[in-house]
Amino acid sequence: MTIRPLPLLAAATCALALAATPALAAGHGGGGAHRGVVLSVGRGAVRLVDGHHRVADVHVRSTRGLRRGEVVAVRGARARVVGRVGRVSFYGRVVKSTARGAVLRLADGSAFKLGAPRGAHAASTVTVNVQGLQPGQAVLVTIATDDQGNVAITIKLVSDATNIGDDEQQASGYVTDDGDGSFAIRANDGSGLRFLDPQGLLAAADASQCDTVDVSYHADGRRLVADGVRVTGQSTQGSCADQQGGGDEVDGTVTAIADDGSSITVDPGDGSAPQTLPVDDPSAVDGISVGDRVAVTLDDSGTATEVDVVDGGDQGDQGGDQGDG
Repeated sequence: MTIRPLPLLAAATCALALAATPALAAGHGGGGAHRGVVLSVGRGAVRLVDGHHRVADVHVRSTRGLRRGEVVAVRGARARVVGRVGRVSFYGRVVKSTARGAVLRLADGSAFKLGAPRGAHAASTVTVNVQGLQPGQAVLVTIATDDQGNVAITIKLVSDATNIGDDEQQASGYVTDDGDGSFAIRANDGSGLRFLDPQGLLAAADASQCDTVDVSYHADGRRLVADGVRVTGQSTQGSCADQQGGGDEVDGTVTAIADDGSSITVDPGDGSAPQTLPVDDPSAVDGISVGDRVAVTLDDSGTATEVDVVDGGDQGDQGGDQGDG
């Protein structure tokens, strides 16, 4: 097997080495009707690519004789070959990319590997065309085979917002926490979502608190794992609007105060979520109680330096009643 290196990236010198892990899941759509192009074959299941370039595993009773590139119709767990194509394209998302190859996550959650061959010998030629890969990017992989058995693999970047399959989900909002190995956002619907970030996608996107982001993710049990992060702007909600100006103020009602005075939670009352603000000096919250209407002065980092009680509407009404009496 010979390799034609392309100058676009070091990984472009890799030849074809396909592996799908974990093993194909047997049980997806066992009784339904499915049609697609065979990408790979496993024990009791066939991995198909549909007309929208999305990958799914379909349970079949027998995979005997099935090969990549064949068009099959599956009904009642029986696979019938109805044609063959020389080109198959499917979506994936980059997990990692090195000079030796790349690993993609497919829509079914499995890994698809492009890597260097190990002692392979063949008369055909494999050409891999890589256009630059970074973790979290969505890609369209095309595998084309001609009549002489030559294989050309092209990996094309697509929009990071591309949904690579039904198992991948999308969320948009602003970053509320960027802790080590995970981050959280306040989604546009008001819900809070926390994502595991094993690939460091938030840092790679140069995103931080109050940045608005689009996040592609998948569920791993009860945990959410980020697959892609794209910064779309800067939030103007709640304390994020104040942090943009630096040294500004947050007004609202106190809903919680840390026992050690290290933070205070304020509900702005404008429909946005309550904001938990770090406190520079615990003495700043001395005499402050839950339910107080306060004005919180922030420094450039968004830390509370002063907390002052302000007159509330209820207090003013009470004073007016007493005066009338």
